[in-house]
Amino acid sequence: MLQAYTSSVRTAADEPVPVVAPDGRTVPWEGFCTGPVVLSPDDLQAVSHRLLGLDLSQVPAAARAELEPYGALRGEQPAVVIGAATSLKKCFEADLAHVVEGTSPDDFASYNEARAVYLAGPGDLVVGRTEPWRQAVAASEAEGVEVPGLEFYYLTHALLTQAMTYAESGERTGLHRIVSRLREAPHTVVRLFALDLEAQILLVWLRRTAGPARLRVDANGPEIGRLWNHKTTLYPTVEEAEGLADGARRADPYELLAAESHLTPFHREFGVVLPRVPGYSISRAGAGLAEVTARVAGAARLLRERYGLPLGCFKPATGLTGSRIRTAVPLGDEEALGALARQAMETEEDYVLEAHTDYLRHPIDGYDFILAPSAHVVAGRLAEGATIQITRGSVWEGSVYIDEHSCRNVGISVEHFRFVREGMRELLGAFEGNGRSLGFVKGGVDFAIARIGGRFGERPVVGMQDLNLSSNGAEYVRAFLREAREVRGAGVHAATKVVRPTAGTDLRWLKAAVDAADTGHHTRVITSVPSRWGLIAVACQEPQEAAEAVLALEEHLYDEGLLRTVLRHHG
Repeated sequence: MLQAYTSSVRTAADEPVPVVAPDGRTVPWEGFCTGPVVLSPDDLQAVSHRLLGLDLSQVPAAARAELEPYGALRGEQPAVVIGAATSLKKCFEADLAHVVEGTSPDDFASYNEARAVYLAGPGDLVVGRTEPWRQAVAASEAEGVEVPGLEFYYLTHALLTQAMTYAESGERTGLHRIVSRLREAPHTVVRLFALDLEAQILLVWLRRTAGPARLRVDANGPEIGRLWNHKTTLYPTVEEAEGLADGARRADPYELLAAESHLTPFHREFGVVLPRVPGYSISRAGAGLAEVTARVAGAARLLRERYGLPLGCFKPATGLTGSRIRTAVPLGDEEALGALARQAMETEEDYVLEAHTDYLRHPIDGYDFILAPSAHVVAGRLAEGATIQITRGSVWEGSVYIDEHSCRNVGISVEHFRFVREGMRELLGAFEGNGRSLGFVKGGVDFAIARIGGRFGERPVVGMQDLNLSSNGAEYVRAFLREAREVRGAGVHAATKVVRPTAGTDLRWLKAAVDAADTGHHTRVITSVPSRWGLIAVACQEPQEAAEAVLALEEHLYDEGLLRTVLRHHG
């Protein structure tokens, strides 16, 4: 069945491939480095049976027994890097939504394969398929392992198809090099974006084929990705919140928020109250339009009646980089709320309706930062410092490293900085404390420092807004910071910026232009996927200086005709 499903699919190098969108329309899949083929649950069931002799429902238990979450920095251990996009974050759905809307997709599958090369140390194996990936490998000290399967959106799906060929014929493909490396060096770490179900099948098969007692994986344990890496972790459902006792409903807004927080999935499981803004989760799975509409309306009513809030923010529970978010939703507008319900019906995923946040801001030359700091876990430990985000609207476009000594330079008080890091410490302690370990080795949490109005008045609220319990964009600014400190010393700060290259701007062109710019700073081009997505980085002495320098570098590249858009000055 799998062969019949994939054999007639053209690759991304051919003419546009028709894809059926969730609303039933057929749209052209074009301009991507990979094709649109995504293995169905039935396909994955067949793959699991053929490779492991297991039903899909049995795979997580096998992964827990045979895979070891193992956090390691670049170069600390030999590694195999598999920079696959993940179905846990609805990467394909996010790109397809852009195609349907007529906006520019990110091509997350391609850029994640290419940027992941930067996380490889000398001699590490890096797996991929695309031309941007090949160029990234050529510019690195890693060894590329190229695999076929360009028609598949997800790299893991291509690898699973190859695994079946390898298992049945013993054909010496790229997988043979990976198996050989794991046999020669069983302490090798496999780096992944996230340990989704597809990756679990692949890695359990690799362990059984290569033979180590347990396979080390630089990714969080399966339970974290499956149960906790989404926004609904932080919010009660509308139905649960409506059951709150009358006395609690009339309480001070902070006491009310705490009472509702005791109803969240996270508190029920771990007994920990995480800081958050008011909001409610809306379950989509299996519900019809009338039921979803009632839940959206109920969440809006609770935000109005309990907290006096006029505006809300509607987010997919597993959204990626801030895409598909609807901000400033009027909570008393039935037509607007109905449109949100119809949006939720397009895919089988849950949503959150939370308070609209009026972020505190910090201006630099030509750009205003929203104060949305992020704290992180790296290699199983609370990472030093934090980052603030460069955003375009609600979409993440870069990170700036800050610490307690420099946070005030970007408008964040030491008190708020410590509060953010303590919230991350509590999350880490919940996953890895009280005799329990879920294998939390990497991830980040985005916080808001914002006014939400209503009964909270003008006092800023600090709360978690997004859980990114997997590899994340800040991983790259931290890796670049380590590189920059080796060159410029311990006191430097760093910033990364997402850029949008023109059709002809590959990694070689972008790197040549950055080198020629001679900024006087330590710089690097990490990724370039022409027409889609790239990542540049700059290191300076202070965070504000690094932010201004990376935005100035983007502006220079735009003026040189190498980028399609620019954030500062030009819009």
